[in-house]
Amino acid sequence: MSKLLDQKHSISIYHLKQHELVNFLYDRFTVGMVFTLTVAVVASILAVTELSLQGRQQWVYLWFAGIVLIQLLRYRLVRRYQRSRKEEQLNHRLWKSRFIVGVFIVALWQGMGVVVAMPYISQNLQYIFHSFLLGLGAGAIAYLATSMLVFGGYLVLMILPVTIYLFWQATPDSIVLACMHLFMVGAYYFGVRRMNGMIADSLHYRFDNEMLVNDLQRLLKAVAESNKELNDLSTTDELTGASNFRAFRVGLENQRIQHLSRKLPLNVVILNIDYYHEYNTLYGYDIGNKTLAAVASLLSREIVQNGELVARMAGAEFAIMLPGVSCQASRALMEKVMQKLAEMEIPHDGSRVGPYLTLSVGVSCLPVSEGISARDMIMAAEEALRLAKKNGRNRIELING
Repeated sequence: MSKLLDQKHSISIYHLKQHELVNFLYDRFTVGMVFTLTVAVVASILAVTELSLQGRQQWVYLWFAGIVLIQLLRYRLVRRYQRSRKEEQLNHRLWKSRFIVGVFIVALWQGMGVVVAMPYISQNLQYIFHSFLLGLGAGAIAYLATSMLVFGGYLVLMILPVTIYLFWQATPDSIVLACMHLFMVGAYYFGVRRMNGMIADSLHYRFDNEMLVNDLQRLLKAVAESNKELNDLSTTDELTGASNFRAFRVGLENQRIQHLSRKLPLNVVILNIDYYHEYNTLYGYDIGNKTLAAVASLLSREIVQNGELVARMAGAEFAIMLPGVSCQASRALMEKVMQKLAEMEIPHDGSRVGPYLTLSVGVSCLPVSEGISARDMIMAAEEALRLAKKNGRNRIELING
């Protein structure tokens, strides 16, 4: 499993790194194109000046038109890439291949253009053209260094035709120039190779760190979700989905402190399903549990709004917290709940109150004060519940402060 995760991690880093490398090539195309066209304009002006005397200036016009056309087509390709670069599954290999083809065509067009012009131009202009070619090779380092294939191909296709031509001339000057070209190609190549390695390493470390940060964020999120689940488990009654008594005590104490400063009422209700032991004995625990869940759902649906809390105490006993509700409103609310339960007509043949399931309800309406704790409120509500059971069940009893 760990091996598979490491493999996926490596694939992700590779994908991100390739994305960045291709972006590097396309992002710097415009500057490289301007640099290339500027050199082409200067070279064309110089060539036209000399070749016009021989009536061959149309060669230069044709060559310059070709370089401009090639660059325009490449510019359209760059625009297409910029529109599609936001895709997560961008085909980097395809777009890199397209870029390589464009670079190679430009390099070959430049090199062959110089070779064609060499026999017809002066030696001084030949030296200038050699300088232009070497200058283009040096300038390409800043734009093509992320790919040894692109830079190496560009250098070879641009310089090699001229180098072959110089060796073919077999003069001392031409051989020296050819050797100089080969030396500069080697120097450029090995210099860029080191730079390429540094770029690749920096991208690897960058994306590796990003992946580690993302993994850490996912881990922290998973821990937070686990903590939330644990907290829910520790505060929720598993059977009914209502809060448990622990959560009720904590919530009641917090509300008591808030209401103490605001001088607002805070009532506690404790209710019990009448003759629930007999209900379980008669219908079985499975149906009994479903009935408990149904009663909890009814209480939550009818009561829980802003700050109210419904919790299962134990067995068939539930506790309800009613912040900011008067004693009369609490009674009215519980009467509504009892009416809704009666409308559900849940059979209870073991009840001594009636044919259907009923509730006994105790309400504590003690005033919120420093001398009355949350425990006192709960005990008062339990006492009210005992009164409701003692007075015949299926009723509401209140204890006022």
